[in-house]
Parts: sequence; C-alpha cells; structure tokens
Amino acid sequence: MGIKPSIAKIIKEQRKSIPLSLNQLSRLSGVSVAHLGRIEQGERQPSPKTLQKIAKPLGFDLDELLTMAGFLSPGEPLFSEEQRDKLRDELNMLSGRVASDIKRITEIAKRLLMS
Repeated sequence: MGIKPSIAKIIKEQRKSIPLSLNQLSRLSGVSVAHLGRIEQGERQPSPKTLQKIAKPLGFDLDELLTMAGFLSPGEPLFSEEQRDKLRDELNMLSGRVASDIKRITEIAKRLLMS
C-alpha cells in the first residue's frame, strides 16, 4: 500500500509552517513521534483516526485533511443528510434532558441550602 506523497508532504509542510516539532505534534495529538515521522517520510499511510488526531493541532478541518488524504471525495460530507438529521434529533433530545437535569439539580440544591 503506497502512501500518496502529497499527504505526507502536506502534513510535514504544515507542521513546519506553524511551527511545531514532531515532539510537540505528538504531545498535542497523542500520535507517537515515530509514527508521525514515518507518515512524513511517506513510509506509512495515515489512517482516518490518525488524521482525526492531528487535524486540529495542524490547523486543518478534519474533512479537509481526509479529502487531501483521499478518504473523502471533494465536496463529500462526513455525514449523509439522514445521519445529520438523526444526530440533530439526538442532540436536541439530550439538550432537553440536560435542561431538565439542571432544573432538578437546582431544586435539590435550594432544598439542601434551606435545610
């Protein structure tokens, strides 16, 4: 499995332009220095999980980096509309629960303070 030379070069050039050392990027991302070095040398193909870990420290959006690495087609969203709708619904449900829980916690705290 050959790595696309472009992603190795993009990662290395971006890291140097920030500037970050391999050690600093490793600490920020949780990816080992050795693995990062192999990626930058074109010896290893970064997995989507690795790209997820290094995207933010390198100043990339995840989908941008995944596209550059060839995991996504340009313009292809990370989630389908259906998946996005389900996630929005779940987020709304969880937000409602949090609001309800906060209200209940406040009630309990007031009772405890009054006792």
